Amino acid sequence: MSVNSFNARTSLTVGDESVDYFSLKAVEGAERLPYSLKVLLENMLRTEDGANVTADHVRALASWDPIS
Repeated sequence: MSVNSFNARTSLTVGDESVDYFSLKAVEGAERLPYSLKVLLENMLRTEDGANVTADHVRALASWDPIS
C-alpha cells in the first residue's frame, strides 16, 4: 500500500467501474520531466512506503536537472 504523501492517488470512474491512479500533477516539477522520468516518478508514487521509497526520493526525482 502506498503512503500517498503527495495526495496523488486519484480515482477515475467510467461506467460502473472505478480505477485508482497516481496523478503526477500532485508533484511539483513533474510537468517538466521527460516522459521516461515521468514513468519512473509514477512508479515511485505507487510504491512509496516510507522506507524503501520515501517522499524525499520522489522530490529528488521531480527536481532532476538535465544540466547537472
